[in-house]
Amino acid sequence: MYKIQRNPFDGSENTIIRKSDSAFIPRDTGNSDYLRFVNDIYTNGTGIVEGADYVGVTAYTEARAAEYPPIVDQLDKIYHSGIDVWKADIKVIKDKYPKTQVGITSIAPIPEWVKTALFDRQKEEYIKAKARLEQHELSAGLKDETYTTEVTGETTTTIQDIETRYIIEPLPLYVDGLRNPLVVQDETERVAAQDVINNTPQAVIDSINT
Repeated sequence: MYKIQRNPFDGSENTIIRKSDSAFIPRDTGNSDYLRFVNDIYTNGTGIVEGADYVGVTAYTEARAAEYPPIVDQLDKIYHSGIDVWKADIKVIKDKYPKTQVGITSIAPIPEWVKTALFDRQKEEYIKAKARLEQHELSAGLKDETYTTEVTGETTTTIQDIETRYIIEPLPLYVDGLRNPLVVQDETERVAAQDVINNTPQAVIDSINT
């Protein structure tokens, strides 16, 4: 979906190309297309991003040498299959890298900032999900945790108040014979939040806890 663009002057890789429309996206948190990019890698992973093009091997001799089989394998090929078969195999490599070859375009790994952007987004979503689950369930309401304390000498015994009251009353599960839409929404959001937590990498969770 995306490709990193390398600046030919300073070698920086801070521009993203969206392949669907060839749009150039700056690495800028104030840019809506960049925020969409971060959302896409959060949803689909960094596999949707291709590294920048760069010129690797600069001479045809180096390119050929990198692909030629070891000499022992070449001799074995000649012995078992004949010199014509060996020549055909070698010719494929020679044709692939002609003597006019001045450079080979390769794909660089994606820059570390892409992984960092994903990591930061995962942290943000994990924190939001935890906060969402800490909210009370609408169908359960919010009970008042009132305690009475009985003190005997140096011993303190805490006894929970027998009469439980609600700070927020539970919502009914059904309204006019149908599931209460507010309860349904609450349950749906809680399931989604739990899914975020379950799918957050442990390294992200550890970075928050420490």
